[in-house]
Amino acid sequence: MFAVCINYCKFAMIRSLTSQEIKWRLLLILHLVGLVGLSFSPSRPFFAQLSFFNLFITAALIFHEVWLSSRHPWRVLIWLFSLGMAVEILGVQTGFPFGEYSYGTVLGPRLAGVSVIIGLNWFYLVVSSVALLRWLGVVNIWLTVVMASLILTAVDFLIEPVAINLYYWQWEAVSVPLSNYIAWFVVSLPLVYLYQRFTPHPPVLFPAKVLLLQVVFFSVLQFFL
Repeated sequence: MFAVCINYCKFAMIRSLTSQEIKWRLLLILHLVGLVGLSFSPSRPFFAQLSFFNLFITAALIFHEVWLSSRHPWRVLIWLFSLGMAVEILGVQTGFPFGEYSYGTVLGPRLAGVSVIIGLNWFYLVVSSVALLRWLGVVNIWLTVVMASLILTAVDFLIEPVAINLYYWQWEAVSVPLSNYIAWFVVSLPLVYLYQRFTPHPPVLFPAKVLLLQVVFFSVLQFFL
């Protein structure tokens, strides 16, 4: 009888959680496990290989938020993914506009030298940066375009040292070239604009929290690499 009561309480607790709370707790667990696994040298190669799944799940959960908020969720995903992949392929093949760099095999399957997950990365970072600004009360479309692009560039600046140490990608130069950050800002401008055009009432709380979670994740991880 006691076991039945316990199971019923657990079921009732799960039922009482909202969709966002369930997704948020899932991402918290994934990032915490990933942080621990990547922080120690013996387990780092294995957990680095799992980064693809972490990024994919994150993108999928954010797409669910877009699905609930946008009249054209698939159009949003396809446009942001395709444009992000196109500029990355151009960058890998020609060195323009980011600089000379190449992707390793850690992030999973590649298309024309670019890890496919990077297209989804562009998608959910654009969605999350706009969400953060909406959460902070910024609603003007043009101000959002500029500020979200600055946020995306700042996030890339934060991610770069970690990504290089985990062999997600490598630069030909000794350090990350300035052209990379300029390109991130310029490329982000039309992506943020398009997203707002397709999603006049974008999701706010969950994507904003995901972006802050990623900032904390990569900030802490830098101390262990």
